[in-house]
Amino acid sequence: MAAEESGGGQQALPRKGIQSIETGARLLDVLIESRQPMRLRELSRLSGLSPSKSRMYLVSFIRTGLIAQDEATGVYQPGPKALRLGLVALGQSGMISSAREFVYSFGRETGYPVLLSVWDDVSPVIIESSENRDTLPIVFRIGTRTPLWTTATGEVFLAYLPVGTVETAIANDCPPGLEKKARENAQQTRRRGYAYADSVHITSTATLSGYGAIAVPVLSPEGRLESVITALVPTLPDSEAPRDLANRMLERIAHFSQNPG
Repeated sequence: MAAEESGGGQQALPRKGIQSIETGARLLDVLIESRQPMRLRELSRLSGLSPSKSRMYLVSFIRTGLIAQDEATGVYQPGPKALRLGLVALGQSGMISSAREFVYSFGRETGYPVLLSVWDDVSPVIIESSENRDTLPIVFRIGTRTPLWTTATGEVFLAYLPVGTVETAIANDCPPGLEKKARENAQQTRRRGYAYADSVHITSTATLSGYGAIAVPVLSPEGRLESVITALVPTLPDSEAPRDLANRMLERIAHFSQNPG
C-alpha cells in the first residue's frame, strides 16, 4: 500500500487494515448492487466466498445490525444500522437538511402529515416524516418504500428522474397496461409542477381512506431531482384547495432549494 502524506508534509506510515472486514464487505457490496433481498447461495456465489464463510460473516453482520434476515423466507437484506448509516450520509447534504426542516415546519403549520422521500434506484423510500401516532391510523416508518405507479409521490419521481431511469423502471416494474398512463401522468405532473392524488396508496392494493396526497419535487439549482416532499391531506371537495396548498409548498421549497443550507 502506498504511503500517504501527513498534514505537515511528512510521509506517513502505510495504514494497516483488517483484511477480514474487507473480505466480509464483499457481501455488503453484493446486497447493494442487487437492490433486493438475497439467499445465502446467491450471496456466496456473487461474492466469491464459500457458503460456510459467507454464513459466518452474515451472522456477525446480523448481530451488528448491518444485515437482517427474514425469518419467514430466510433471505438477507440491509439491516437497521445500514439504514441509519445511509440516513446519516444523506444528512450531510445541505439540500436534504433543508428539506427535513421544511417537513417539520410545514407539518406543524398545517397539522398535516408530511413525508420526505428519495430515490434508491428501485423505488421511492421515505427518509423523514412529520407525523405522530395520533395523526393517522397507521405510521409511515422511515425506510418504507412507496408504490411508484399508484401514488402522487411516485408520479413526481417519474416526472423528474432522468429519462433512462424512468424507462428502465417502466420496462422492469410497471404493471401491464399502465405504461401509457404512467407516461401521461408524468407529463402532466411536470407541466403543473406537482402531483395530486385523491387517495393514498399504502401498498399496491391497500389505501388510506379519507386522505389525498400532494407531492412536490425538491430540485437542485441545476434542476436535478433531489427528493420529493408529500403532504397527506384530508380529501378536499374544493378543487382549488390542493392547488393552493401545492403552490404554498412550491414557493417555500423553491426558496431553500436555490439556497441550500
